[in-house]
Amino acid sequence: MRLQSDLTFSTQPTSSAAPWLALCCLLGALAYLPILNNGFIADDYVILHRIDILKTHPFYLYQVPPENFRSVSYVIFGLLKAVAGYHAWVFYVLNVGLHLANIVLLFKLLRIVLEDEVRVRLAVLLFAVFQAPQEAVMWLAAMNETTLFFFALLSLLFWSQGRRGVAALAYTLALFSKESAIIIPVFIVLLDLYLRRQLVWRRYMVLAIPSAVFVAIFLFTVSDNFMLTSGTYSFRFGAIRVLGTTLHRLLWPWFYIFLTLVWIKMRRLPSFRFVAGYLGAAIIAMLPYMFIAYQTSLQSRQLYLASAVLMILFATLLRPLHGTPVLSIGLLAFVSFNVGYLWFTKDAQFEERAAPTTQLISILRQHRPQKTVVMNFAYPFPEIATSAVLAVPGWQVGLLSVGEHEAPCTECLKLEWNSHTHQYESTTR
Repeated sequence: MRLQSDLTFSTQPTSSAAPWLALCCLLGALAYLPILNNGFIADDYVILHRIDILKTHPFYLYQVPPENFRSVSYVIFGLLKAVAGYHAWVFYVLNVGLHLANIVLLFKLLRIVLEDEVRVRLAVLLFAVFQAPQEAVMWLAAMNETTLFFFALLSLLFWSQGRRGVAALAYTLALFSKESAIIIPVFIVLLDLYLRRQLVWRRYMVLAIPSAVFVAIFLFTVSDNFMLTSGTYSFRFGAIRVLGTTLHRLLWPWFYIFLTLVWIKMRRLPSFRFVAGYLGAAIIAMLPYMFIAYQTSLQSRQLYLASAVLMILFATLLRPLHGTPVLSIGLLAFVSFNVGYLWFTKDAQFEERAAPTTQLISILRQHRPQKTVVMNFAYPFPEIATSAVLAVPGWQVGLLSVGEHEAPCTECLKLEWNSHTHQYESTTR
């Protein structure tokens, strides 16, 4: 059954969508422009190091699951590293490009799903600049979210066109972008219910094949899956609180602002069923992440798909304001706030996250390759520091260790991270 708001609209003939879509892409690119000079961050260096390992051990990722289900990112990193080496801006251009491609694909999908062009355009504009899922674009190691979204949209587009074989292929690529892609068949079923109001179960057999392969590989590698063996991922009731907190943070404050504007304009609110339908779809997108044990709310990178769903809800709330100055003011406020927040708050935070590795590389360039000990490293994973040294010519992974040696090293270079100055202090001992 099609999900309808009690705020109904007629579909009106519209001019060419190309200028609007170009505007959305321009704003999306503008929003993330500051990241081009940020440098690699933390796990980015681990992926870059593993690219070299994969050249001699092609199945290495199956020794460190669930990284095997993020192979698409490794392929992209490998290709870009072969072309650009350790020039991070090239990687960021590619990931921003993925975000723009996702904007275009979302526009195409919504034109099939929604009957109103205005809602389509509003949803895509809001998604282009919405800052909540920024980590998916601003952190290269989180590129698996933008690639997952890309192949998820392709799956839904091909499925809506009756091209089920190609849709299954796109679904397979999504599964090897990130393991949370296992929820895509749920969205395909919802799409069928929405468009066709019926389910023909034999159609879904084509999706069962990649799903079965995924399950087989998952079970085969489960004993080495650090997220499970370390308790990082565990089923618990606290996950419900995580989900509720995350949903509130996603909605605040714009959902409540737009709801207020609708009330002022219409003197009535959309039905609970309508709002609950979209919130339910957003919750489905977040389900694979809710059991990550250390979280009080989901990380921004895990909200990329859910954000797209919520932007459709936001667009529908704004639709009654179409043709009024209030809508223009609301959109200007939304775009200005989100772009400004990315430029002046989030970009600085990501530069701060990059500092421990950026500064490490900077100080290593000032020394000849030698045994080095890093103290008080900002991240709990030594592999980040040992992988970062490969960005410095002449340095090798084995030359650097994190933490005190068991035996004194009289000739080691000692580097200690100062979390207040965001600099390393060096001594030779």
